[in-house]
Amino acid sequence: MPNLRSVLCYEFQPEDLAIATSAKDRLFRELLPALGKASAYFSFAQIRSAVRAAELTATEGTLKVYLSEAVAKGLIHDAGRGWYSRLAKPLVLDPQPVRKLVRAVEKAFPLLDFSAWSTVQLNPWMHHLLAQPVHFLHAPAETLVSIGDQLSADGWEVAVNPPASVATKAVQPGEKMVVLRPALGRQPPPQGRQAAVEQVLVDFIAECDPLALTDRSEAEAVVAAVLDRYLVQLASLKRYAASRKNPIKALDAINQRHRTEESDIS
Repeated sequence: MPNLRSVLCYEFQPEDLAIATSAKDRLFRELLPALGKASAYFSFAQIRSAVRAAELTATEGTLKVYLSEAVAKGLIHDAGRGWYSRLAKPLVLDPQPVRKLVRAVEKAFPLLDFSAWSTVQLNPWMHHLLAQPVHFLHAPAETLVSIGDQLSADGWEVAVNPPASVATKAVQPGEKMVVLRPALGRQPPPQGRQAAVEQVLVDFIAECDPLALTDRSEAEAVVAAVLDRYLVQLASLKRYAASRKNPIKALDAINQRHRTEESDIS
């Protein structure tokens, strides 16, 4: 029966440590930068495929440990549930455009759970600036009529969950124009009263045609520009977009790369 020293020597051979160090070093120095150069966002499946293609020795568990270390070192950044990014800077929307609306609703309904966003918050990434804003407020469906009545009494122009058939008539862009929509089950959690950027991007695409906010191509370009420059929680964005059954070209391109890599390793 081998003694403890021989067991330890067997389990931690120098060549084993060298292989592990080499695999991690190549992952950090070569594979992750290459994936980031190819796309702002990449999945665990794509990383795993790259590791296998490079014939590196790393179990799935070991690879996850390496990726946690890479995130901690700032080599890559967590984009939620198996997604990573080379982008480090998160997008923070300017809260100023919705402050008056938020204050008005909080004053009238201090216990209400709601979130808000405005089209003007996306103007920095628009090719053609939206001259007049449309504000959106999301709250439980059963509260929308009461909120609408109060906001109307306060001088706001309000459209309570307008259907597409009448939306363009009911919604006229302007500083006091508010569209009330029911909160949805898969909405990303807001930051205070500010709707999460992942929700704003999906809702902007969903609303652009029914409310004639802008051309669909312009709205798609906004999403593409944001995904190319800023860190967002891609998993949350994808999940919410899927729940709204609203295809987004920039997401479709990311999904296609992901599916291609998964098929390569299956």
